[in-house]
Amino acid sequence: MRIIRGNPRAFGLALLVHLVLLAVLVFSLDWTPERQPVTAQKQAPVQAVAVDGAALDAQLKRKRQLKEAAEQRKLDAERKRQAEIAAKKKAGQEAKRKAEAERERKAAIAAKKKAEQQARRKAEVVAKQKAEAERKRKAEQEAKRKVEQEAKRKAEQEAKRKAEQEAKRKAEQEAKRKAEQEARRKAEAELQAGLAAEQERMAAQRQSAMQRMINEYVSHIRDKVQRSWIRPPAAGSNLACSVTVRLMPGGDVAEVKVVRSSGDAAFDQSVKNAVLRASPLPMPPDPEVREQFRTISFEFKPDY
Repeated sequence: MRIIRGNPRAFGLALLVHLVLLAVLVFSLDWTPERQPVTAQKQAPVQAVAVDGAALDAQLKRKRQLKEAAEQRKLDAERKRQAEIAAKKKAGQEAKRKAEAERERKAAIAAKKKAEQQARRKAEVVAKQKAEAERKRKAEQEAKRKVEQEAKRKAEQEAKRKAEQEAKRKAEQEAKRKAEQEARRKAEAELQAGLAAEQERMAAQRQSAMQRMINEYVSHIRDKVQRSWIRPPAAGSNLACSVTVRLMPGGDVAEVKVVRSSGDAAFDQSVKNAVLRASPLPMPPDPEVREQFRTISFEFKPDY
């Protein structure tokens, strides 16, 4: 059954061949009784032969058995042949399978080895590419670093140069400013000195003029007081006293004080009376000088 399942087509062909052979054997048998040839001789009288049916059946059975045995032997031989063919085919298939498996195994090993080699080559190529890329990256970084350093150095030099120029410019400006300030200061100092000298000169002139005017008007006041003075009867000669007179803006006498007495009360009083009679006293036309005449002091010494 295993052979039949394994080779159904071969089994069908073998069965068909045996059936054809069986049909040929069956139809080739002569089932009619053999006829005696007719001769021109005088026929012998016909003798009746009795046919034994059992013997005939036995003969037919034996023939059939022989035929079946022959067919069975043929079938067995065909089966054996088919089995041998199948076994040989199976052995060939097994050998082919084993050879194919071996080839596949070897091919797999070769493919694996090739894949490993390719993988190694690819890894080497990738590693080489990575190394080259890393080398290029480092080279680019180094070049970039050098460029940046050079740019930084140039920028620092430029910044230093500009800073030095700026410092020099500022120093020059500062020196110029200081020189200008010093020149202005000297000019102003000279101008101030000139102005001060001029003011001092003018002030001295003014003071001198004012003093002259003061002396002049003090002299006028003294003269007017002299003219207003009445000598006391018992007044001695060579008498003199100093008085302080407070004047109003128009020259009117507001107050008279004796600040240094002559020693003679009557003489002192006569001088005070003379000042009061001489009011209003002469006043200078210059307002500044006149302001100094608000309070004046002078010595009264009459002309004998």
